[in-house]
Amino acid sequence: MSTPGFGPAESYDERQPVVLLLDTSASMARPAESPRIDELNAALVRLFDGVRVKLRLRARVELCLITFDSRVRVLDPARGELVPVEEAPADRLFVPVDELSPPHLEASGLTRLTEAVETALDLARDRYRTLQAQRVQVRRPFLWVLTDGAPSDAHGRRADPATVAATAQKVRGGEGRGECVLEAIGVRGADMELLEALAPKGALRLEGLDFEQILESMFQSSDVIGAFAAVDDIHEQVSAEMKRQERMRLLEEKHL
Repeated sequence: MSTPGFGPAESYDERQPVVLLLDTSASMARPAESPRIDELNAALVRLFDGVRVKLRLRARVELCLITFDSRVRVLDPARGELVPVEEAPADRLFVPVDELSPPHLEASGLTRLTEAVETALDLARDRYRTLQAQRVQVRRPFLWVLTDGAPSDAHGRRADPATVAATAQKVRGGEGRGECVLEAIGVRGADMELLEALAPKGALRLEGLDFEQILESMFQSSDVIGAFAAVDDIHEQVSAEMKRQERMRLLEEKHL
């Protein structure tokens, strides 16, 4: 039995599925003189160029990329396009990181974050179970949210806390079954109150790192966290490592 992009499943010792959820709402088009979406596009290109020379990540990490604005879309690697999840081939959404070419992202619309998270939960659970059925050793999937805004409903209003709580319950259920761990990274402008409601132990505000540094930290954290660590311990380790890198970056800038 083979796994998309990797060849015979039994030829690899371990897999680490990662779902990257990127905010592409209208707020990412700000500030006008230097839009965040441009920074994110450049960061993605540099990140994947760097990942291709890291043998450990190439051998273990497989990625699924989701964007959310007024729509939730997933990257179809075969077409190189963002498409609604129901139009994407479910068995080809996770690919080795060195085989994925990031799409060019544009910012517009709302921030349908809860829908994106629930889509990611479904995809991560299915991938996890597929690899288990293939008898491939698999670490629990990491779900990384990167946002600069507030989750919104279909009318552009701030999401109702009850809606966020319902999604959070699904997240904790998946974490409790060992099928995922969700980390929600908020940059400047993010609604941390709702992010903390979504991921009480996995929400983190980072303002001292740029997008490239945040993305690199995500991949490194996904790779080094122990395969059998308890989910609460994972959250603590990720928070400590991301904050450590933020402090180091601020110190470097201070002494330049």
